[in-house]
Amino acid sequence: MFLFFHSEQTEKNTSYYKGLLFEELLKEYLEGSGYDIELRKKESSLEYDIEGFSRATGQKIIGEAKAHSKSMSGQTVAAFVGKLLPLGLLEKKVHGLFLSLSPLTPEAEDYFRTVENMGLTTKVGKELYNQITATLHLPTEASLHKEIKGYDLVAPNILKTDTGLYKLFILKEVNSGTPSNFMVFNKSGSQIDDERFLEDLKIGISELAGLDFIMPSKKKIVDEMPQVKREIVRGLTVGTEWADYRLPAGPTVFVGRTEFIGELLSHIKHNELPHVLQIKSRSGVGKSSLVSFLENKLSMDGVITELHDSRDVKTIYDVFYLVQRFTQSSIIATNFIELDEQLKDLQLSLNGQKAVFFVDQFESTFSNPDIFDCYEYIANSITKLRGGVYIVFARKNDQLTTYDNSKVSLNRINQLSKSFTLPDFENKESILLLEKINENNSNILSKEILPYIIEFAQGFPWLLKRTIAHVLKLTRKGDSQRDLISAGLKLNDLFEEELEGLDEIEKDYLVKIAAKLPADFNELQYQFDEDPMLVKVLDKLTAYRLVRLSGSTYDTYNDVFKEYLVYQKLPEFRLLVIYRMYPSSVISQFHKLITMRKLTITKITENLNVREGYAFNLVKELRNLDLLDAVKSGEWIIPTNVRDIYSQGTLAGYLRRKILDNQLVETLLKKILSGEKVFECDIPTYFSESYPFIEASEKTWGLYSTILKSWLLALKIIEIDGEGRIIASDVSHNDATAELGNLKKISGLRAGNKGLFFPVTSHAKMIEVTSLILNGKEPTGKEALKAKSDLNNAGVLVDGHLAVSNIEELNEALTAQILDDGYEDFWKAIHAGQPCYEIFKGIAGEGLTESTLKWRLRKLTALAKKLKIIPNKRFKY
Repeated sequence: MFLFFHSEQTEKNTSYYKGLLFEELLKEYLEGSGYDIELRKKESSLEYDIEGFSRATGQKIIGEAKAHSKSMSGQTVAAFVGKLLPLGLLEKKVHGLFLSLSPLTPEAEDYFRTVENMGLTTKVGKELYNQITATLHLPTEASLHKEIKGYDLVAPNILKTDTGLYKLFILKEVNSGTPSNFMVFNKSGSQIDDERFLEDLKIGISELAGLDFIMPSKKKIVDEMPQVKREIVRGLTVGTEWADYRLPAGPTVFVGRTEFIGELLSHIKHNELPHVLQIKSRSGVGKSSLVSFLENKLSMDGVITELHDSRDVKTIYDVFYLVQRFTQSSIIATNFIELDEQLKDLQLSLNGQKAVFFVDQFESTFSNPDIFDCYEYIANSITKLRGGVYIVFARKNDQLTTYDNSKVSLNRINQLSKSFTLPDFENKESILLLEKINENNSNILSKEILPYIIEFAQGFPWLLKRTIAHVLKLTRKGDSQRDLISAGLKLNDLFEEELEGLDEIEKDYLVKIAAKLPADFNELQYQFDEDPMLVKVLDKLTAYRLVRLSGSTYDTYNDVFKEYLVYQKLPEFRLLVIYRMYPSSVISQFHKLITMRKLTITKITENLNVREGYAFNLVKELRNLDLLDAVKSGEWIIPTNVRDIYSQGTLAGYLRRKILDNQLVETLLKKILSGEKVFECDIPTYFSESYPFIEASEKTWGLYSTILKSWLLALKIIEIDGEGRIIASDVSHNDATAELGNLKKISGLRAGNKGLFFPVTSHAKMIEVTSLILNGKEPTGKEALKAKSDLNNAGVLVDGHLAVSNIEELNEALTAQILDDGYEDFWKAIHAGQPCYEIFKGIAGEGLTESTLKWRLRKLTALAKKLKIIPNKRFKY
C-alpha cells in the first residue's frame, strides 16, 4: 500500500532512499495530524523513534515507526510497550504511538487489545493508508474509479518520491486475473503523463516489475510491439509428442519415475509432515515433466492444485494473485495478513481433502529477494496451518546460471521442508522412452542404434530426446543410422544444429537475448534500447522454437542450451567414453591420415584401403580422442592444434591428457593414489558400474578393460605388477611425452597391415607365453619371441606389461581382433563354404607371394578354429 522512489536511487542504495522518503512522509502526516514531532533514525534505516507533543493537549508522545513489508508480530509490539513502561506509560506521563506500513499479525492485534487502555495508539497497514490519504488530501479510490475504466483495481498505493506524493494503482484487465498495468495520479487526481517518469518508476520499484504503465494522452504500446496479454499461465507449457525435447513431457507422454512418484504421493495422501516439500534435481533430468505429471495426477484424484512457472512471476502481487487462484478467493490479497486469511479459509473448506501449491523453476526467484521472501512466507503460513495444504518447490540443485548468494538464504525453507532428489533416468526408463518414441515414429529407429543413444544420453531425458531428434532428422535425409552414430556424436554438434536456420546477425541477437532471459517483451525492449530488429528476431526465434513464450515471459527452451549460448559452456558432465580399438590400430591409421585436409568415409576407405564399417569405427575412436572435429555431417578435419602438436612430436603428451580426462580413468587413479589397492581384475566391475546404461556381458566388459589397459600401458600412465595390482607409473608426463613422441613405435606394429592383426604363431604358443609372463618369467626361444610379437601386435602386451590378467581375457582379446570389420567378407565366405583366398589376398595386401599369403591365411584360420569362431574342419581356399 506504500511505495517509494527517489530519482537518485540505485540497486545498492534503494533502502537508504526508502528510509529518507519514509521519514518525509511521516513528518508530513504527523504534522498534519496535530503533532510536533522529532524523528530519530534507528540502526535500521526503515525504523524511527518518535518524540514530541500533541499540539491540542500538550501530551508527550513517544513512539516508533516501521516501514517493513512483513507483518508486525506480537513480540514487536510487546517490546515497544516494554520500552514505554519505565517512562511513565501507566501514569499517563507519556502516550505511545506505533506506526507501521504493514499490518499487525492476529497475535499482535490480540496483544494490543489487552494494553491499548494504558495509553497506546496504533496506525498500521490499511488504516494508516486511509489516515494519510485523508490527512494529506490525496485522491481516494472512489474518486478515481472512472479513470480506470476497463481495468480492475488490484492494489492502491501511496507513492512517495523526491518530487512529491502520488496515488499509484496496480491494475489487471477485467477479463484476466494477472496484474498487468499501473496508473499514477497526482494529489489533485490528474493522471500522470510523463513517460520518462513512469519508465523510471517501473525500473526502480520492484513491485512494478513486469507491469506496463498506462498514460492518457498516447498509447505506450507501439504498433510493432507484439500484443502479448500479460498472464501467468495455469500449469506448465508441456509437450504432447514423445520426441519433443524442447518442452517438458506432458502427462500423456510421461514414463518412469514410478518409485519416486509413489513416495511423494504417499507423503501427501497420508498427511505426513512437513507440509513443505522440495523436488530437486540437476538440469535436464525431467523435473518439470515430473511436476506436471504429479499436478495432473492429483487434480484428477480430486485434489485442489495450483501449478505455475515462477519465471513468469515478476512482483509480489503476482504471488498474491496465484494464492487467490489457488484458494479461489474473491479478491487478490494486498498484504500478508490477507494472504494468511485466504490460506486459512482454504484449510477450513477442505473437509479432509488435500490442496497442493506447486512452484516450478523456484531457483529463478533467487535473484529477486522480494518474491523469494513472499514464497518463503507462504511456506511458513502453510506450516503453521498443519492441515491438508502443501506447497511443493521444484528447483535445480546444480544451478547452472550464477546468482548472488547473499541476496537470499535457503536455510529457512530447508528447515521447514523435506527434500526429494530426482535421480537420473534409469536404464529401463530410457529403454521404455525410446520404445515409445520409436512406436510413434513408425519404428524408424533400428535396434542396433538404440544402445548407442542410451549410452550417449547418460540418463538425461532431454538429451535422449534431442539425440533421437538428431538421428530422425538425418535418417529422413537418407543417412545411415549406423554410420552417423559410429562416426561419433558430440553435444556441441547438437547445439550447433539448432542454429542452422539463423544467419550470423540473428545468432548474435540470440546470444545477447539469451543472456537477459527470462524476461518479458518490455524488459527486453528496454535492454535493447527499443531496437527495431528485436521484434522480427524474437518472432523468428519463437517460430524456430529456440525461445519459448510462456504467458508474457520469454526464455530459452532449456537451461543447458542457454548456458551453451551465453558462456559457450557444455553441461557439467563429461561424456563417458569407451575405447573399442587398441592404440596400435588407431595410431597406425592416424599417421596415414595426418596429411589429409578434409576427411570423409569415402576418402578414408580409399586411402587406407579398408571397409566402410572399419572407417566409421576409426572415425568414432579418433573423435573420442579429440583427434578429429566434425565440419558438417559426414565430413571431418584434424584440428589445427592437433597438427601443431604432431609437428612438434608430442602426440603422446596430448593423448595422455585426453586419456587422463576419461572419467573412469580418473576414478581408477584417484583410488590408486589414495592408497587403495586396485587390481586389473577389478576393472570390468568399474566399467559396469560406470556405464549403467549399457547392457553388456562380463566378457564384453573384460574386453573393454583389456583395451583400456592397453592404452594406459602404452602411454605409461600405469604399470601392472606380478600380482596383477595396478600402480601409477613413476614416469613423469614430460618424460613420457619425450620418450613416446608421436607413438611411432606403437603404431609401427600394424603400419603395413591396414590396422588389422595377423598372427604369425599358434594359439597354443600365445597361451604358453602369456602364462610365462603372468608368472613373472621371461619367454625365450625363437617361437616364444614370435608369440611375444603376436601379443604385442594384438595390443595385449605393451612395453613388457600384459593388458590381460588371465587366458580367458587373452582369448576374448584375440577374438575381438580377428572379428574386426576388416575381416567381415572373409568370414562370411568361410561360413558360406565359398572360396576365400582372393578375398584374403585383397585384405592382406598385394605384393606378397602366394605361399606367404596362404601361410598367413592358415595361421589366421587356425586361430579362429581354436577360438571357436569357425568350425574345426578343412576349408577350400
